[in-house]
Amino acid sequence: MDADLAMVRDFLAAHEPFSALPAAVLDSLPSRLQARYFRRGSVLVEVGASNAFLFLLRSGAVDIVDAHGTLVERAEVGESFGLSSVMTGGPSAYRLVAHADTLCLLLPREAFRELMASSSAFNRHYLDQQAGRIKAAIDQVRTPEAGSAILRTRVRDIVRTAPITVTPDTSVAVAAQVMTQHRVSALLVTADDALVGILTDRDLRAKIVAEGRPASTPVSCVMSPDPVAVSPDTLAFEVLVSMTERGFHHLPVVDGARLLGMVTAGDLMRLEQANPSYLVGLIERQTTVAGLAEVAARLPSVVALAAAQDATAADIARVFTATADALTRRLIAIAQESLGPAPAAFCWVALGSQGRFEAGLGSDQDNALILETEPTAQAASWFEALATFVVDGLERCGFPRCPGDMMATQPRWRQSVAAWERCFAHWITTPEPDALLHAQTFLDLRAVDGDRALAEQVHAHAVALVPGSPRFQAHLAKQAQRFEPPLGFFRDFVVETAGDHRHALDLKAGGLTPIVQVARLASLATGSSAVSTGERLRNAAGTSSLSHEDAASLADAFEFIGYVRLQHQVRQIAAGHDADNYIDPTSLSPFERRHLKEAFAIIRTVQKALAYRYRTDVT
Repeated sequence: MDADLAMVRDFLAAHEPFSALPAAVLDSLPSRLQARYFRRGSVLVEVGASNAFLFLLRSGAVDIVDAHGTLVERAEVGESFGLSSVMTGGPSAYRLVAHADTLCLLLPREAFRELMASSSAFNRHYLDQQAGRIKAAIDQVRTPEAGSAILRTRVRDIVRTAPITVTPDTSVAVAAQVMTQHRVSALLVTADDALVGILTDRDLRAKIVAEGRPASTPVSCVMSPDPVAVSPDTLAFEVLVSMTERGFHHLPVVDGARLLGMVTAGDLMRLEQANPSYLVGLIERQTTVAGLAEVAARLPSVVALAAAQDATAADIARVFTATADALTRRLIAIAQESLGPAPAAFCWVALGSQGRFEAGLGSDQDNALILETEPTAQAASWFEALATFVVDGLERCGFPRCPGDMMATQPRWRQSVAAWERCFAHWITTPEPDALLHAQTFLDLRAVDGDRALAEQVHAHAVALVPGSPRFQAHLAKQAQRFEPPLGFFRDFVVETAGDHRHALDLKAGGLTPIVQVARLASLATGSSAVSTGERLRNAAGTSSLSHEDAASLADAFEFIGYVRLQHQVRQIAAGHDADNYIDPTSLSPFERRHLKEAFAIIRTVQKALAYRYRTDVT
């Protein structure tokens, strides 16, 4: 191979998807390519013209313009174009114009088709590009079969047999026989096909044998009524966390009103032993803040492990959030050991990203306390001490304080149910700047510990106000448009121009936050009480707020941007740096840059639709 062909081979080997080709194919390919030079302004292919080549940009830049003269994309070095016409054999749908003096390598259609037929990686790359969906990018950067089972398995994949049930009037003797016959340690108790209780072998030992009750005792006398249940879509890891915090070994699985079966601790133990489950177990065994901080220091390593195993960004965020929840609950328990029992019912709630199940590396604290009634002076002092202990403890565990002081240590974020309901009524009916900020954050509230009914009552009250408040919705729409994707007029990245993050993209402010804002508005406008961005998008899809297509595209964009950020943060942690949201686009592959631009373009399109819909309402 002469020197020129060797240089071309090295160039191909450095760019996708040619880099995935076998060495022998790479060695033979340069001789089949044609090198052509185009001066600035030259037309490579005209709209409607035939095209028999795939163009690979060696140097310069090429504008891809549609039939209406709109710039669709500017190709960068290493990227290919001319795909649609070379794949279909039909006329070109685009005008290809040299934006600068340009050198291209041209792959003939025959050679292109041979590679499509012989290389699955090559084929997948261009089929994904042709499809033009972000979801293809997510699939390509992640191996579906990879990943920790405890991180990725959902309850529906564990529960494979029909539920084994008895009725409340069944005798414990018969119930014990059923357990023995089916070799199970618990039975579900149903009445008229509705779940009313659960009976475990522990119940039989503690309430029948130990107390000397007769074998004729009905199950209703010894069962645990109204058991906590999980949905089939719940992650196995979340079930493990729930079992750990409550001391349960069995949880019923229900889909709406339909009883599907039961998941047990043994089911979870049969999954691979992933680090997150081990970490939560360690958290539950700690008796000091210092011990919790030591365990929490392992959390970045758990995230890195999950990322290496190709868990989705959404699932890793749920794992991180569940661990943060476990730390919070343990801190509350340790606090009560010294403070004594709570003087009144309360609920500790998470806000912001933790409330949405979307916390991650670098997340700060956003939390509050909901009290059942207006506290006495003595009770107020107790709750202040609790909040101080927990917030200080979370800070020691690696969760920084909220810069805006949205934490339970502030008296205004430690209120009774009635006071919280008044706050929401004011924020939603009088959407001033501060009120909007507070409403957005607190509409993401979720119970972490204590009386969950208090949080549910406050959240339901707030959510019910939104559909009937078009002015508030309009202001939320305006807020969603404030966070602009970092994409210029010519689809170039718009990077930070000053400060510590010069030449970097802010993936949070320009990518994730606007999607969170749009999803929140669209979901709340329908009266949905969902808090996670994914669930909000699913609930709003097909409504007047958001089309099915836009909801799906935003969900794909949210996952892809989150995945790019996650990989960036894992690299930062490995290098001994703090995790942040800023990434240098030159550190990304052409594939990642291209799909990141597409994700930003999707956000911009939906923002424009919001601006159109709410333009007459904002005052």
